[in-house]
Order: sequence, then C-alpha cells, then structure tokens
Amino acid sequence: MCGFAGFIDRSERISDAQAALRAMSAAVAHRGPDGEGTWFEPRLGVAVAHRRLAILDRTSAAAQPFVSASGRWVLAYNGELWNFRELRRGLEAAGHPVGPSTGDTAVLAAMLDAHGVEATLPLLDGMFAFAAVDLHERSFWLARDRFGVKPCFWGHADDGHGAPVFVFGSELRALTACPVFRNRVSPFAIASVLGSLATRGERTVWEGMHALRPGHALRLELSSGRISHREWFSARAAAASVRQQGFHGDRAEMVRAFDGLLESAVRRRLPSDVPLGAFLSGGIDSSLVVAAMRHAGVAPLRTFTVGFEHAQYDERAHARAVAKALGTDHHEVMVPDADLVSLVEDAIGCFDAPFADSSAVATLAVSRAARASVGVVLSGEGGDEFFGGYERHLRGFALSRWIGSVPLFVRQRMADAIGLMGSDSWEWVLKQLEPTLPSALRRTQRGRLMQKLAAILRARDEEDLWRSFFAVWPDPASLIQQLPSDLWAATVVREARDMPGRFPQDEHGFFDELLLRDQTIYLPDDILTKLDRCTMESGLEARDPMLDMRLFEFAWRIPPAWRSDGTVGKMLLRDALRRRLPAELHGIAARSKQGFGVPLRAWLSGPLASWADDVLDPRRLDAQGILHGQAAHAALAQARAGDEGAAQRAWTACVVSRWCEREGVDGARVARA
Repeated sequence: MCGFAGFIDRSERISDAQAALRAMSAAVAHRGPDGEGTWFEPRLGVAVAHRRLAILDRTSAAAQPFVSASGRWVLAYNGELWNFRELRRGLEAAGHPVGPSTGDTAVLAAMLDAHGVEATLPLLDGMFAFAAVDLHERSFWLARDRFGVKPCFWGHADDGHGAPVFVFGSELRALTACPVFRNRVSPFAIASVLGSLATRGERTVWEGMHALRPGHALRLELSSGRISHREWFSARAAAASVRQQGFHGDRAEMVRAFDGLLESAVRRRLPSDVPLGAFLSGGIDSSLVVAAMRHAGVAPLRTFTVGFEHAQYDERAHARAVAKALGTDHHEVMVPDADLVSLVEDAIGCFDAPFADSSAVATLAVSRAARASVGVVLSGEGGDEFFGGYERHLRGFALSRWIGSVPLFVRQRMADAIGLMGSDSWEWVLKQLEPTLPSALRRTQRGRLMQKLAAILRARDEEDLWRSFFAVWPDPASLIQQLPSDLWAATVVREARDMPGRFPQDEHGFFDELLLRDQTIYLPDDILTKLDRCTMESGLEARDPMLDMRLFEFAWRIPPAWRSDGTVGKMLLRDALRRRLPAELHGIAARSKQGFGVPLRAWLSGPLASWADDVLDPRRLDAQGILHGQAAHAALAQARAGDEGAAQRAWTACVVSRWCEREGVDGARVARA
C-alpha cells in the first residue's frame, strides 16, 4: 500500500517544481514510510511523486514511480492486485517482458505496455488507484478500482493569479500542498458532513477538487489540457447482468457456494512479505474472515479488537470467544477514558477532510495496536453492503409503504412525541416491554433507534426516506453561516433528481436500490474512507475479502427473499458462520450488527466534556465564522439531557470546527454560496 501525488503545470506557474513535488510527497508520507521517489519531465510539465509501503517485493526493483520495460509508461500505483501472478504468466507467455521485480507494480506496468489503460482495467482483480503518464501519446491517466477501496483525487489548484494547475493524489492533503493552492472550502461539503457524516460522490471539501469515483478513469491530453472520463465498471450494470443468471440450488448449496467463494477470496489476499493479521469485532463478517484465514493455514494468526470503558459498546467478550474457538493469537486494545481527548484529536487529524463517523476513533485505535506486530490486516468490510446487513435493508420497503399511507402532519406529530423522551428513557421503557417487542427493538442501542425513527417519520417520499437513514442534522445549512437553507434545499432536490436510480414500487426492487446505493455511495464514501485513512495513518495495509468481485456477483444472484427471514439480514452469512463455530457460540451468528462502535453520548458528557465545551463554545465558533455557535452548543446540551441524535449532531459540529482549525480555515476561506 502506498501514496502518490503530483501536478501538471504547462504554464510554468510553479517556480520550483522539485520543491513543490517534495512538499506534496511529504503530505502523504504516512502512506509510505518505506521509500520515496519522484519523476519530473519539464518539457511536459508533469511531476509525479510516490511514497512506498513495501508489502510485496520489498527490494528497490519495485521502487516507484516505475518506468515500464518499453519506456512508454511512468506509473505511480497504490494498491494490491490479487491476480498479478496469473497476469504475469499470461504476459510472459505472450512475449511481453515484465522485469526483475517479483511484485505487482511491474506486472501492472507491463499490462499497460501490452494493452493500454482501458483494456487493462477490466483484467485487474484488486484494490487500486494509479496515475500513469503515457509518453508516446502524451496523455495522463488516473484510475480507481471497482468498489473504491483505494482513494484518488484530482482538481485544479488556483491562487487567482494565473492559470490553475492540475493536481492529483491519494489524499486531498497532497493537493493542498501545491504552492499555488488557494482554493476555498465548499459550504455544500460542510453541509454534507453535518447532514450525513462525510462528503458524498465527486464533491470534496475544497472547491475545484474532485474525488475520482469507483470504477472510473480520467484521461488528460497533455497538449490541450482536455479532460475526459470513462466509467470502466458500473456496479448497476454488473448487478443487473448477474441478477438475470439467478442461483439454481437450495439454501444448503448456496451456503456451500458462499463458503467456497469466501475461502478463495481470503486466500488471494494472503500473500505478503510482512506479518499478517485480522481485525475481529466479534461480529459475523470479521468472524467469517478470520475463520477462513484459519482454514487456509495462516499461522500465527493474530487478531485485534478494541474496547472502551462502557459495557454497551465493549465487543471484547464476543471477539475473545471467537478467537478462542478459532485458536488465534488474540490482542485486545482497551482505550481508557484518560486517553480519549488525544485519540479523538488524532482521529480528526488523520482525515484529509472533515469526517464525522465516530467509529473512526475505534478504527484508529485498533489500527495502531495491530501495526505494532503486523503490516497487513484482513477486515470484514462489505458484508453488510453486499448481503443486506443493515436495519434499513430489512425495514426500508415497509417504511416506504407506511410513510406513503400516513399523512405527513400525523407522522410529524408522532416524531415530536418520540422526541419528548430521551434515548435513556426509551431504552428503559423498551427494556421493560422486551418480551412483547418485534425483533427490531429487541437489541442494543434501542434508544438511539427510536431517535432515528423520529427522523424517518418526517420523510416526505422515498428519496427523503433514504436520506433520513443517514441524517444527522435535518437542515445542516441552518448551522452554516455562509449557506442559506433554501439554497441547500434546492441542492438536495437537484441531487435527488440526478441520482442514477429510483426506488421501484415493489419490495425486491426497493431492496435492490438500497443495496446499490450502499455499494456505490455509502461504502466508498464512508466505510472504506474510514478504513483507508485510519490504517494508512498507522502504516498498516487493510485488505477486504468480502469486497471480492466474485462475491459481489454471487450476492446479486441470490433471491432477495433468501437474504433475510424478515427479522434479520445476511441469513446465508449467519448460516455459514454456524458451520465454522462450535454450537455454544452459535448465538454470535444471531447477534445484531454493532462493529467497532463508540459510546458517543457518554463521552460528550464525561471524558470529552471539557474538550467539547471548548470546541463548541459559541464565542469561539462565531469568531471562527463557519458554524452558528448557539445552534451547535444547543445540540451538546440536548445530548447531555439524554438525546442520542443530538450527540451525533454535536459530534459532527465538533469535527467540522476542529478540522477547520487544524487546517487554518476560517469563515474568510469558505466560499460564498
């Protein structure tokens, strides 16, 4: 795993290109502590830097930027190709030289020599992003993997005093290190973070900067500066294609088929020249991955989990039981309350944009612990998005029918009534009624679920319902000084209109659309962003067997009715886990999803209380000129009164404010909407 950065400056705006390249490279040094390299061609104005985390072929033969055997391509690459050995054999059989390196970088360069970018991309099985200069055609390429496991950003750095400079890199902080970067912060991006924890789609926190979407490639003609985009992989098209194939067999055969595909996916991700381990939360997905690693003969098999001083969010006992049953060398990370302020500050700082998914705190803690003894970890990301593991997958269609039949004003009154009781009160009431409750409310964090239900009740239509599943601030623009609420509302309407798919009126179609949006939006923009930044900040490579293309295709062949029994999702994965664990642990396969969660509301009232009071001090926020101080501080007060939803709102405000302070951003640097 690595990081790359660079620029294309045909107008000679940058006076010292080498110094600029070193600065951009230094911004992503954490992604590659094992080596660095640069390449600069002044006649083309193209500069490329690379930082290396050496996992395969740790010798200098695999150093980057890497020049292909023909001399045509200059490559800076971040990722791993699971099929690089098969590709190498095919290249050599066809007479294409690969070079002395035994790793996958040389193979990718040889593939570009043999086939070019567009023909190569569909042949790659892996997680990757790369920048490539074609010296023959005088063009520049960026490309990103199918599901967005690895990040890639591009845009035009602009100081307002001349032609903008094209910049690119693995993280936004590399782009902002360009000496002519004076771009402003987008208030729409801040609203996205406040509204749904992260920026979404191509939008980034900086105006003029873009995220290259999963399954896309960008081509820039060096002579003219013309940019064109190619979608080389469409999850929607691929899902529709394999759905028509269906699955011919009974449920037992389906479980066996899943087992075989997961085993194969895990084995493809095991090759490493550094020690290897796994994250183990004690949930279904990570337990399945660890079980497959054990079956593949990984020894020693080191597993890692994290816990906090709050029993409801402490997953260590479940993870410990799975680790004991599978015979792993298990490591537990206990984060004491006294260390939380420092850890939270580090978690905010390891992201190159405001990122308010609070589970990043736990992910960073477990990543740091794992890095002390391994260089690569396998993780269970993707299981929920591929196989329907979230509550919204189970309840989404029923909720859509319900909001369509109950008048909005009635639902708003119901939501107001729910809001009269705090999360703790709902938790107590529902615990008393537990024997009579539906399965959705016989779970942990029931009070938080009721707060989420209140937001759902206010949805106006299916699109609004989908947004409510992720909503934090219902009107995030009301918190932003430079963004009128009506302008933000118009933006939401426009983005909803431009969504590639709609929610069909039948149950299966609605379920499919939820999965597709999770796979193409929530997964890359939240889950995989969190995993990439937290592991790379720790100098650790994470691999995700569940995000295997064969498992993606298999998941879309499964009849929707077989994914859920109406009470829980991921039925096949639960059945598969029961086959892996002894009978006394089968209860783990029936657990509700939790993952590496954190006791956010308890933190804001306890060990983070002084920190949060300081960050959300109304005078401080008003002086900063980005958020409305009274509104942000009111959310903190509501959280301490027992409102779980308000804790989420206060947290997002804390993240935005602290990230902007760390980056030196105040109201004058925020673009005017």
